Amino acid sequence: MNKRTIFPFMLPAAGLLLAFSSCDGNESPNPEPPAGQTSQYVVVATTTDGTYILQTDDLASGQVTTVGNGIETEAATAWIFYGTKYAYDLVYKQGDPAEVAAYELDEDGLLRRRFNTYQMPSRYTTYGYFDKYIVTAVTVTRPDGSPGLSFNLLDVNTQTITEKTIAAGNFTGNGETANLSGILEVGDKFFSGICTTPAVEPGGSAGTATAYPDSVWVGIFDRDLNCTILRDDRLSYATGRYRSSYHTGLAKDENDNVYVFSSAYDSRTERPSGALRINRGETRFDPDYFFDIQSLAGGRHLYKVWYITGDYFLLQMYNTPNQTTEAVWSVLAVVDVVKKTYREVTGLPALDRITGIGSTPCADDGKIAMPVTTSDEYPHIYLIDPVTATAVKGLEVVTEQSVAAVGKLTVQ
Repeated sequence: MNKRTIFPFMLPAAGLLLAFSSCDGNESPNPEPPAGQTSQYVVVATTTDGTYILQTDDLASGQVTTVGNGIETEAATAWIFYGTKYAYDLVYKQGDPAEVAAYELDEDGLLRRRFNTYQMPSRYTTYGYFDKYIVTAVTVTRPDGSPGLSFNLLDVNTQTITEKTIAAGNFTGNGETANLSGILEVGDKFFSGICTTPAVEPGGSAGTATAYPDSVWVGIFDRDLNCTILRDDRLSYATGRYRSSYHTGLAKDENDNVYVFSSAYDSRTERPSGALRINRGETRFDPDYFFDIQSLAGGRHLYKVWYITGDYFLLQMYNTPNQTTEAVWSVLAVVDVVKKTYREVTGLPALDRITGIGSTPCADDGKIAMPVTTSDEYPHIYLIDPVTATAVKGLEVVTEQSVAAVGKLTVQ
């Protein structure tokens, strides 16, 4: 294990001003929150000039704008909310190391950027948080030519990065190389989906196909990255794929029962897009639980999943039934994983109007807030009630392009 302190990139005066400037070039702080406000929602919006992180105290109504407002940030590939303490942006640099910055609320409830900007030692294909760390992972070729899993662990308190690489070859015992999909904290461990690919191409590119499309593997890692491996043959691997990214198919309820969702991404699989369950404290799949989502969805496959509340999860679905090759995922649906029901969300814009769905929604107070961008108006935040599977148009975000993420931060 290699642990080192990552020194911040020292911004020159002009760069420091740019980092806190508005999109029109004038210094302009975020609107001051009401007196006594201890929490704020943050919204990440993109324009033709850049990406801006904004704050608001209400997602249900009103308007927030990038014009003369917000903190400029890089166009992040992913946003990770570490509880309600920090918001981290992960900037993907193709084959180069990733860059990371963090945002928080100051004692007055105003959004600010933490001074340090970090450079992860390597690129990433999946990410999440665990314990006190922001975690990224990628499959690499080690100096001896063997495949490895490389982890970067950013300590949110000490502002240091720990690197560790473990063997990835024949990881599940099937002779193939492991690629991880998601980092899901559960108690003192984290769970990750495992997508295996032939060892001849350790990077696991989208064109490299596993010889085992009808198996699903989950790894349970402890703090030392020792792994317990679970396998089942009722689903295909638990990941959504887009280019080099592995989107997690794992989510947990409030009781730490882990649900393992498969998009059935591989066209060769004979398994449906659905879910299995790993009950709290267990190291096996529940043999009595199987949820065939694809049949209830009229043939649609799922792409991403987020937990809402109770037994409800939000799914982002492919638009066209029985396809996973098209990059169009505008259908949102609510599933009750206990009752095994599937309902597509009503109240959203028509599919032919939707041009973008946010990558990071915010579950809060029994509902989930999802950014939706359309072709004929500014993006809005839609509040989805899982009980009724209905969406209500909320906050309008005045921006020229789209809204990627929404989350909640509290004053520490």
